[in-house]
Amino acid sequence: MSDFLNLDPQSTAEKLAYYDVMTMQTQLKGQQKILAAQKAALSSLRTSLSDFRTALSDLNKLNDGMLQNIATASVEGMAKITTNSNAAKGNYSFFVSQLASAHQSGLTNLTDDDIANGSGTLSLNMNGEQLDIDMDGVKSLEELAVAINGNEDNPGVTASVIRTNGELVLMLSSNETGAKNHIDVTMTGSAFANAQETEITTAKDAEVWIGEEGKGIKVTNDSNTFSNLIQGVTLEFNQAHKAGDAALKINVGTDDTATKEKMQTFLDAYNTLSSALGELTKSGSGGTDRGAFAGDSGIMSLERQLNSMIRTPFGGKQLTDFGITADRDGKLKLDSDKFNTAMKENPGSLTDMFNGNDGLIKGMDKVLDGYLSSTRGELKMRQETIDRKESQLSDREAQIETRYDTSYNRYLKQFSHLQKVITQMNSTMSMFLTA
Repeated sequence: MSDFLNLDPQSTAEKLAYYDVMTMQTQLKGQQKILAAQKAALSSLRTSLSDFRTALSDLNKLNDGMLQNIATASVEGMAKITTNSNAAKGNYSFFVSQLASAHQSGLTNLTDDDIANGSGTLSLNMNGEQLDIDMDGVKSLEELAVAINGNEDNPGVTASVIRTNGELVLMLSSNETGAKNHIDVTMTGSAFANAQETEITTAKDAEVWIGEEGKGIKVTNDSNTFSNLIQGVTLEFNQAHKAGDAALKINVGTDDTATKEKMQTFLDAYNTLSSALGELTKSGSGGTDRGAFAGDSGIMSLERQLNSMIRTPFGGKQLTDFGITADRDGKLKLDSDKFNTAMKENPGSLTDMFNGNDGLIKGMDKVLDGYLSSTRGELKMRQETIDRKESQLSDREAQIETRYDTSYNRYLKQFSHLQKVITQMNSTMSMFLTA
């Protein structure tokens, strides 16, 4: 009985209670491990698909697709030229007879004393909009400039005060160029009794001849930026020609280097996704680890759809027409010589195949949407299943903890009672032995 007296009821209860739930805990941990692996794999898949979708989106922007164009000018620095994927290729001539300019005028013979001690109204009218400044309460030219610039009725005029030859000048400048942005100034009252307006810069429209000066078509614009002279090309002129100058020659053509870089971006993005899918679905043969989605029909269907699309014609063309082929692992590679030849023969066909609503990129995006859609996507449904299983395992874990606590309390009570009984028996036996 001395062995029972040395028994610790608490540690004994802990051990026996653990044995009661050990099998259930082992099963639970195994299920949690599997679920954690599925959750990590799903997160990895979502990241890979989202990254690929982002790359596709960057290659299919409005006016900025796979095909890249470039423009060169006969005179450097005369114009800033920007092209997009829809630029009309060819040679063009322009003669800039006049640049657009903003209106600027100065109000002179004004002092702070005139403003502070006078009254009246300063009216600024531009392009049909008018601003009236009541001079009551205005104490200086600086305050007048602030009143103009901060007024919600300001039609697009910026006022500033400068000092020239010891005198103050209130400068009025239109924020936009063009003849329509001429500032009409009206000054009334004693505050402006001595004031004079001096025009510094005339508001003008830009005037550009398509072709030679006086022989082509004259086009005007209220700014120096023209986006309608050549399809897909924006011209921002910053110098005007002098009489007798030769017209500016502009050549628009395909930017082979930039286009090839775009194509390589597509290939890299596709191959990265292909590698990720291959890792997630590998069978585990040959001593390699089995992928989390090995044998998964939904993910294998995604692989099949993408593999099918790179072999499907779009816009009457296939990837092989541009020197793009797949190796035995499904990775895409580019034959530069074939690609360059295709670009020389028909560069527009690249846009037809890849871009637009009927192009390869849009088709791939539709496939991806079936998995990434936040309302009906395959990954959303799988995530909901995982979340539901996590909740179930959490409930199961709580049940096991409750069972452990119940067993522990029962064993602790039993062994504490047993220890008490044995102690009493030993005490009684000691009484008989000493009598």
